[in-house]
Amino acid sequence: MTLFRTLSGTALVLALSSFNSAYAVINPTAATVSLRMTCTENGAALNNCFTTIESLTSWMAATRRPNAAKPLRVEVGAGRFSTMNVANLDITCNSAQNYTGYTSFVGAGPAQTVIYLPQSKVQIASCTGMNFSELGIEGGQEGGTYGGAIKWSGGGNSSWNHVAVSGFGILWYEGQCGLSRGSHYWTASRLTLTVSTTSQAITYGASCDESWFFGSEITVSVPANATILSNGVAFGGAVQARDNGIIHVYGSVIRALVDKPVSTDPSFGFSAVDAGTSAAGGEIHIHGTGIDLISTTGQNIVALKAGPGGHIHANETAYNVQTTGTVTRILDLSGTGHAVHAPYLWQNHPEAPVIVSADGADMAVVTNTLDGKPHLVIYSNSCGSRWFDTFTRECR
Repeated sequence: MTLFRTLSGTALVLALSSFNSAYAVINPTAATVSLRMTCTENGAALNNCFTTIESLTSWMAATRRPNAAKPLRVEVGAGRFSTMNVANLDITCNSAQNYTGYTSFVGAGPAQTVIYLPQSKVQIASCTGMNFSELGIEGGQEGGTYGGAIKWSGGGNSSWNHVAVSGFGILWYEGQCGLSRGSHYWTASRLTLTVSTTSQAITYGASCDESWFFGSEITVSVPANATILSNGVAFGGAVQARDNGIIHVYGSVIRALVDKPVSTDPSFGFSAVDAGTSAAGGEIHIHGTGIDLISTTGQNIVALKAGPGGHIHANETAYNVQTTGTVTRILDLSGTGHAVHAPYLWQNHPEAPVIVSADGADMAVVTNTLDGKPHLVIYSNSCGSRWFDTFTRECR
C-alpha cells in the first residue's frame, strides 16, 4: 500500500510539472523577462518569455509599464529577431500611466543578437532610463522620410554599450524635442551608414538632445555604385548637429568613406562632421579622436563644416587622409570665420599638404627649404600657396 501511494504521488507531481511546463505564464510584475527565438527548453515551456518583439513591447505598454520603482530587464537571446509588418517598432512611454521607461535590453553580443527592421525603424518616445547592450540593430529599406534605424523623441535619456547599428538614410535622428534636453551615452559601439539611393545621408544626427560617444566608431560610406540624386546629398556626414543638438566624441573614430561624387558644391554636399549647415545651431566637440577621410576613387572630401549658429571644437584630433581629390579640412560657412576651433599640426614633409582650411588653423613642418633646415609654416588665406613661412616671413 505504501509503495502504491508513493508511486501515485510521484505520478501526480510529474503530471502537474508537465501541465505547468505546457502552459507557461507571463508574470505581470516580472523583474526579468526574455525574448527568444523559441520559448521552450528541453521540451518544457519557459515562463516570462516572448518570441516576438511586438508581443513584448505591447505587454510592456499595456501591462508591465516599467518605471523607476519597478525597472525591467529584458534578456534577448541569440538569433535574428525581425519585425515584418510595415509599422515601426514603437516604445512609447506614458507618464500619465506611470510608464516612464527604465528598461534594459541585454543581448548575447552584436553579432549574435540582431534586431532586424526590414520595413521600419525603432521609435522611442518620452522614455528615460533606457539601456541597450550587446545588441545589433539593422535598419532595412531606405524608404519613407528618413529610412534609418533609430528615431528618438521627447527628451529622456539612454545608454548604449557594445551595440552595432547599421542601415541607410539616417541611422539616428531626433523627432519632437522634449521639454528638457535629453542625453544619450554610447560606449564601445559601432554605427555604420551605407548610402545606396538617398538625398540624406547622416549616420548620427542630433537636433534636440546631447549625445556622448566614448571608444566608438561612427562611419558613413558612399560606395561607387551608390545612386545620388541630381542635386547631390542634401545633408551628408557621419556626425551632424543642428538646431539645439550637441554631440561629444572622445577617444573614438569618425570615418567618411566616399567613392561616389555627391555634390560639386561642398557647402551643399557632404562632410565627415557637420554643425548647423542644414539649419541654425548645432554644437560638436571632438577630442582624442581620429577622423578618416578616404576615397579610393579620388573624390573631394570635407572634414569639418559649420554653418550659421553652428560650432565645432576639435582639439587633439588626428586626420587620416587618403584621396587624390581636394581635401577641405575646415569649411566655415557661418559668416563669422570663427565657428570652427580645430588647430592642427601636420607632420614633417618636404612640402605642406595641399588642403583647404581656415586662416591660421593649420600648421606644418616643411623640410624642402633653401637653408636645409625645417621651417614652420602656417595656413594663410593671404598667400597664393596658402602657406606662410614663419622663418623667412614670406609666403611659400
